[in-house]
Amino acid sequence: MKKILLLILACIACWIILGFSQQSDLIFSHKYHTEETGAKCADCHQAVFTSMSPKDNLLPAMQTCYSCHDEKETECKVCHSDPEAAGEVPRVVSLQAKFAHQRHVKSEEDCKTCHAGIELQNSPSGAKQVPGSGKCTECHGSVDFNEDPASCLVCHEQNHPFKPADHTMVWQKNHGLTAQLKTDACGHCHQNTYCIQCHEGDNLDRLAHPLNYKTIHGIDARVNKENCLTCHQESAFCIECHQTEMVMPRNHAYANWTNTDDGGMHKRQAESDLDYCMSCHNDSYAANVCIECHQNEVDED
Repeated sequence: MKKILLLILACIACWIILGFSQQSDLIFSHKYHTEETGAKCADCHQAVFTSMSPKDNLLPAMQTCYSCHDEKETECKVCHSDPEAAGEVPRVVSLQAKFAHQRHVKSEEDCKTCHAGIELQNSPSGAKQVPGSGKCTECHGSVDFNEDPASCLVCHEQNHPFKPADHTMVWQKNHGLTAQLKTDACGHCHQNTYCIQCHEGDNLDRLAHPLNYKTIHGIDARVNKENCLTCHQESAFCIECHQTEMVMPRNHAYANWTNTDDGGMHKRQAESDLDYCMSCHNDSYAANVCIECHQNEVDED
Protein backbone atom coordinates (compact mmCIF):
# COMPACT_ATOMS: atom_id res chain seq x y z
CA MET A 1 0.00 0.00 0.00
CA LYS A 2 2.83 2.39 0.87
CA LYS A 3 4.53 1.70 -2.45
CA ILE A 4 1.35 2.50 -4.36
CA LEU A 5 0.87 5.73 -2.40
CA LEU A 6 4.46 6.81 -3.07
CA LEU A 7 4.03 6.09 -6.77
CA ILE A 8 0.88 8.22 -6.91
CA LEU A 9 2.59 11.09 -5.09
CA ALA A 10 5.58 10.87 -7.43
CA CYS A 11 3.31 11.12 -10.47
CA ILE A 12 1.48 14.12 -9.03
CA ALA A 13 4.77 15.84 -8.22
CA CYS A 14 6.07 15.28 -11.73
CA TRP A 15 2.84 16.63 -13.17
CA ILE A 16 3.10 19.80 -11.05
CA ILE A 17 6.79 20.37 -11.78
CA LEU A 18 6.31 20.13 -15.53
CA GLY A 19 3.38 22.49 -15.35
CA PHE A 20 0.87 20.33 -17.22
CA SER A 21 -2.62 21.76 -17.32
CA GLN A 22 -4.54 18.49 -17.65
CA GLN A 23 -4.38 15.03 -19.12
CA SER A 24 -5.56 14.51 -22.69
CA ASP A 25 -7.48 11.78 -24.45
CA LEU A 26 -6.73 13.32 -27.84
CA ILE A 27 -5.88 11.10 -30.82
CA PHE A 28 -3.64 12.92 -33.26
CA SER A 29 -0.76 12.01 -35.56
CA HIS A 30 1.59 14.74 -36.76
CA LYS A 31 3.18 12.22 -39.10
CA TYR A 32 -0.11 11.40 -40.83
CA HIS A 33 -1.10 15.03 -41.27
CA THR A 34 2.29 16.12 -42.64
CA GLU A 35 2.97 13.11 -44.88
CA GLU A 36 -0.48 12.02 -46.00
CA THR A 37 -2.46 15.26 -46.14
CA GLY A 38 0.41 17.70 -46.73
CA ALA A 39 -0.59 19.90 -43.81
CA LYS A 40 1.83 22.63 -42.79
CA CYS A 41 2.63 23.80 -39.27
CA ALA A 42 1.02 27.16 -39.95
CA ASP A 43 -2.27 25.49 -40.93
CA CYS A 44 -2.89 24.55 -37.30
CA HIS A 45 -0.57 26.89 -35.40
CA GLN A 46 -1.27 30.18 -37.12
CA ALA A 47 -0.93 32.09 -33.83
CA VAL A 48 2.85 31.58 -33.73
CA PHE A 49 3.29 34.40 -36.24
CA THR A 50 1.94 36.95 -33.75
CA SER A 51 2.92 35.38 -30.41
CA MET A 52 5.27 37.44 -28.22
CA SER A 53 5.22 35.22 -25.10
CA PRO A 54 6.01 31.52 -24.51
CA LYS A 55 2.97 31.42 -22.22
CA ASP A 56 0.61 31.97 -25.14
CA ASN A 57 -1.59 29.01 -26.01
CA LEU A 58 -0.50 28.17 -29.55
CA LEU A 59 -2.30 24.84 -29.75
CA PRO A 60 -5.13 24.66 -32.28
CA ALA A 61 -8.72 24.90 -31.11
CA MET A 62 -11.38 22.43 -32.21
CA GLN A 63 -12.64 24.95 -34.75
CA THR A 64 -9.22 24.76 -36.42
CA CYS A 65 -9.75 21.05 -37.03
CA TYR A 66 -13.11 21.80 -38.60
CA SER A 67 -11.40 23.87 -41.26
CA CYS A 68 -10.51 20.51 -42.85
CA HIS A 69 -12.85 18.03 -41.15
CA ASP A 70 -16.60 18.25 -41.58
CA GLU A 71 -18.09 19.35 -38.26
CA LYS A 72 -21.37 17.49 -38.73
CA GLU A 73 -20.10 14.22 -40.19
CA THR A 74 -16.87 13.67 -38.23
CA GLU A 75 -17.43 11.44 -35.22
CA CYS A 76 -15.97 12.46 -31.87
CA LYS A 77 -14.08 9.15 -31.59
CA VAL A 78 -11.96 10.12 -34.58
CA CYS A 79 -10.12 12.56 -32.33
CA HIS A 80 -11.03 11.55 -28.77
CA SER A 81 -10.54 8.14 -27.19
CA ASP A 82 -13.07 9.10 -24.50
CA PRO A 83 -15.56 11.61 -25.91
CA GLU A 84 -17.47 11.69 -22.62
CA ALA A 85 -14.44 13.13 -20.86
CA ALA A 86 -12.71 14.93 -23.69
CA GLY A 87 -9.73 17.03 -22.66
CA GLU A 88 -7.17 19.33 -24.17
CA VAL A 89 -3.55 18.49 -24.96
CA PRO A 90 -1.44 19.05 -21.83
CA ARG A 91 0.80 22.06 -22.16
CA VAL A 92 3.51 23.71 -20.10
CA VAL A 93 2.09 26.73 -18.29
CA SER A 94 4.88 27.67 -15.89
CA LEU A 95 7.67 28.84 -18.22
CA GLN A 96 9.69 31.83 -17.05
CA ALA A 97 11.72 32.28 -20.22
CA LYS A 98 11.30 35.19 -22.61
CA PHE A 99 10.55 34.01 -26.11
CA ALA A 100 8.70 35.55 -29.03
CA HIS A 101 7.71 33.13 -31.78
CA GLN A 102 6.96 36.14 -33.97
CA ARG A 103 10.66 37.07 -34.09
CA HIS A 104 11.87 33.56 -34.83
CA VAL A 105 9.36 32.05 -37.26
CA LYS A 106 9.64 33.10 -40.88
CA SER A 107 9.02 29.79 -42.65
CA GLU A 108 7.99 26.18 -42.14
CA GLU A 109 11.60 25.11 -41.67
CA ASP A 110 12.01 27.50 -38.75
CA CYS A 111 9.51 25.43 -36.76
CA LYS A 112 11.53 22.25 -37.25
CA THR A 113 14.72 23.95 -36.07
CA CYS A 114 13.44 24.06 -32.49
CA HIS A 115 10.76 21.36 -32.61
CA ALA A 116 12.82 18.78 -34.48
CA GLY A 117 11.15 15.44 -35.05
CA ILE A 118 7.62 16.55 -34.26
CA GLU A 119 6.56 15.84 -37.85
CA LEU A 120 7.33 12.14 -37.26
CA GLN A 121 5.25 11.69 -34.10
CA ASN A 122 2.05 9.64 -34.06
CA SER A 123 0.70 11.13 -30.85
CA PRO A 124 0.13 14.61 -29.41
CA SER A 125 3.49 15.97 -28.35
CA GLY A 126 2.56 17.96 -25.27
CA ALA A 127 5.67 19.09 -23.40
CA LYS A 128 7.89 16.53 -25.13
CA GLN A 129 8.63 18.95 -27.96
CA VAL A 130 9.45 22.02 -25.86
CA PRO A 131 13.08 22.70 -26.82
CA GLY A 132 15.67 22.69 -24.05
CA SER A 133 17.96 25.59 -23.25
CA GLY A 134 20.74 24.04 -25.28
CA LYS A 135 18.69 24.53 -28.45
CA CYS A 136 18.85 28.32 -28.03
CA THR A 137 22.64 28.36 -27.83
CA GLU A 138 22.93 26.64 -31.20
CA CYS A 139 22.00 29.95 -32.82
CA HIS A 140 22.63 32.55 -30.14
CA GLY A 141 25.93 31.23 -28.84
CA SER A 142 26.87 30.13 -25.34
CA VAL A 143 26.91 32.27 -22.23
CA ASP A 144 28.74 31.95 -18.94
CA PHE A 145 26.64 32.68 -15.89
CA ASN A 146 29.69 33.32 -13.72
CA GLU A 147 31.35 35.78 -16.08
CA ASP A 148 28.30 37.57 -17.48
CA PRO A 149 25.10 36.84 -15.53
CA ALA A 150 23.34 39.78 -17.17
CA SER A 151 23.40 37.96 -20.51
CA CYS A 152 21.08 35.31 -19.04
CA LEU A 153 18.38 37.95 -18.58
CA VAL A 154 18.06 38.25 -22.35
CA CYS A 155 16.00 35.05 -22.24
CA HIS A 156 15.10 34.66 -18.57
CA GLU A 157 13.13 36.78 -16.13
CA GLN A 158 14.89 38.49 -13.24
CA ASN A 159 13.33 36.12 -10.69
CA HIS A 160 14.24 32.97 -12.62
CA PRO A 161 15.78 30.29 -10.33
CA PHE A 162 19.08 30.04 -12.20
CA LYS A 163 20.71 27.73 -9.67
CA PRO A 164 19.64 24.11 -10.39
CA ALA A 165 18.17 22.10 -7.53
CA ASP A 166 21.11 19.66 -7.50
CA HIS A 167 23.65 22.45 -6.77
CA THR A 168 23.63 21.80 -3.02
CA MET A 169 26.35 22.18 -0.36
CA VAL A 170 28.14 19.04 -1.59
CA TRP A 171 27.81 19.92 -5.28
CA GLN A 172 31.45 20.96 -5.66
CA LYS A 173 32.55 17.56 -4.41
CA ASN A 174 30.07 15.49 -6.43
CA HIS A 175 29.64 17.45 -9.65
CA GLY A 176 32.31 15.54 -11.57
CA LEU A 177 30.12 12.48 -12.18
CA THR A 178 27.23 14.64 -13.42
CA ALA A 179 29.58 16.53 -15.72
CA GLN A 180 30.73 13.27 -17.27
CA LEU A 181 27.20 12.01 -17.83
CA LYS A 182 25.50 15.26 -18.86
CA THR A 183 28.10 17.51 -20.47
CA ASP A 184 25.53 19.53 -22.41
CA ALA A 185 23.65 20.42 -19.25
CA CYS A 186 26.72 22.04 -17.72
CA GLY A 187 27.72 23.79 -20.94
CA HIS A 188 24.58 25.90 -21.01
CA CYS A 189 25.75 28.01 -18.05
CA HIS A 190 29.46 27.21 -17.70
CA GLN A 191 32.00 27.31 -20.52
CA ASN A 192 35.30 25.39 -20.50
CA THR A 193 37.19 28.40 -19.14
CA TYR A 194 35.13 28.18 -15.96
CA CYS A 195 36.20 24.57 -15.38
CA ILE A 196 39.85 25.32 -16.08
CA GLN A 197 39.97 27.86 -13.28
CA CYS A 198 39.76 24.97 -10.82
CA HIS A 199 40.95 21.99 -12.79
CA GLU A 200 44.20 23.31 -14.21
CA GLY A 201 47.22 25.01 -12.73
CA ASP A 202 49.01 25.04 -9.39
CA ASN A 203 46.03 24.11 -7.22
CA LEU A 204 47.14 20.89 -5.55
CA ASP A 205 46.09 22.14 -2.11
CA ARG A 206 42.60 23.40 -3.00
CA LEU A 207 39.60 23.31 -5.30
CA ALA A 208 40.06 20.33 -7.61
CA HIS A 209 42.11 18.32 -5.10
CA PRO A 210 41.64 17.71 -1.37
CA LEU A 211 43.72 19.48 1.24
CA ASN A 212 47.25 18.18 1.70
CA TYR A 213 47.14 16.57 -1.74
CA LYS A 214 50.47 18.19 -2.55
CA THR A 215 52.08 15.92 0.03
CA ILE A 216 50.58 12.67 -1.23
CA HIS A 217 49.99 13.29 -4.94
CA GLY A 218 53.17 11.41 -5.85
CA ILE A 219 51.42 8.12 -5.00
CA ASP A 220 48.63 8.80 -7.49
CA ALA A 221 51.14 9.96 -10.09
CA ARG A 222 52.99 6.64 -9.87
CA VAL A 223 49.90 4.45 -9.75
CA ASN A 224 47.79 6.19 -12.40
CA LYS A 225 49.79 8.77 -14.31
CA GLU A 226 47.20 8.87 -17.13
CA ASN A 227 44.62 10.27 -14.72
CA CYS A 228 46.93 13.19 -13.93
CA LEU A 229 47.52 13.81 -17.63
CA THR A 230 43.81 14.44 -18.11
CA CYS A 231 44.42 18.01 -16.92
CA HIS A 232 48.19 18.35 -16.58
CA GLN A 233 49.17 17.38 -20.11
CA GLU A 234 52.52 19.12 -20.15
CA SER A 235 55.39 17.53 -18.25
CA ALA A 236 56.65 21.06 -17.64
CA PHE A 237 53.89 21.47 -15.02
CA CYS A 238 55.49 18.79 -12.85
CA ILE A 239 59.10 19.70 -13.62
CA GLU A 240 58.78 23.40 -12.83
CA CYS A 241 57.28 22.68 -9.42
CA HIS A 242 59.72 19.90 -8.55
CA GLN A 243 62.72 22.05 -9.43
CA THR A 244 61.42 25.05 -7.52
CA GLU A 245 60.64 22.97 -4.44
CA MET A 246 63.89 20.98 -4.78
CA VAL A 247 61.98 17.72 -5.07
CA MET A 248 64.40 15.06 -6.27
CA PRO A 249 64.51 11.27 -6.58
CA ARG A 250 65.80 9.61 -3.43
CA ASN A 251 69.08 8.52 -5.01
CA HIS A 252 69.99 12.15 -5.74
CA ALA A 253 70.56 12.64 -2.01
CA TYR A 254 73.17 9.89 -1.73
CA ALA A 255 76.65 11.08 -0.87
CA ASN A 256 78.18 9.29 -3.85
CA TRP A 257 75.60 10.52 -6.38
CA THR A 258 78.07 13.01 -7.94
CA ASN A 259 80.85 13.73 -5.45
CA THR A 260 83.36 11.15 -6.65
CA ASP A 261 86.27 11.25 -9.07
CA ASP A 262 84.65 8.83 -11.50
CA GLY A 263 81.28 10.64 -11.67
CA GLY A 264 79.58 8.56 -9.03
CA MET A 265 76.21 6.89 -9.27
CA HIS A 266 74.73 9.53 -11.58
CA LYS A 267 77.23 8.61 -14.28
CA ARG A 268 76.28 4.96 -14.14
CA GLN A 269 72.58 5.90 -14.11
CA ALA A 270 73.04 8.05 -17.22
CA GLU A 271 74.98 5.33 -19.02
CA SER A 272 72.43 2.65 -18.25
CA ASP A 273 69.19 4.65 -18.61
CA LEU A 274 69.61 8.14 -20.01
CA ASP A 275 65.86 8.48 -20.61
CA TYR A 276 65.39 8.35 -16.84
CA CYS A 277 67.56 11.44 -16.50
CA MET A 278 66.03 13.24 -19.46
CA SER A 279 62.52 12.93 -18.07
CA CYS A 280 63.43 15.92 -15.87
CA HIS A 281 66.70 17.28 -17.24
CA ASN A 282 65.47 18.17 -20.69
CA ASP A 283 66.17 21.28 -22.71
CA SER A 284 62.49 21.47 -23.59
CA TYR A 285 61.48 22.13 -20.00
CA ALA A 286 64.52 23.50 -18.18
CA ALA A 287 68.16 24.37 -18.50
CA ASN A 288 70.30 21.33 -19.21
CA VAL A 289 72.00 20.82 -15.86
CA CYS A 290 74.52 18.43 -17.37
CA ILE A 291 76.20 21.30 -19.23
CA GLU A 292 76.75 23.24 -16.03
CA CYS A 293 79.31 20.69 -14.87
CA HIS A 294 80.42 18.95 -18.02
CA GLN A 295 81.13 22.18 -19.89
CA ASN A 296 83.91 22.87 -17.41
CA GLU A 297 85.51 19.53 -18.28
CA VAL A 298 85.36 20.40 -22.00
CA ASP A 299 87.00 23.81 -21.40
CA GLU A 300 89.80 22.21 -19.37
CA ASP A 301 90.53 19.72 -22.17
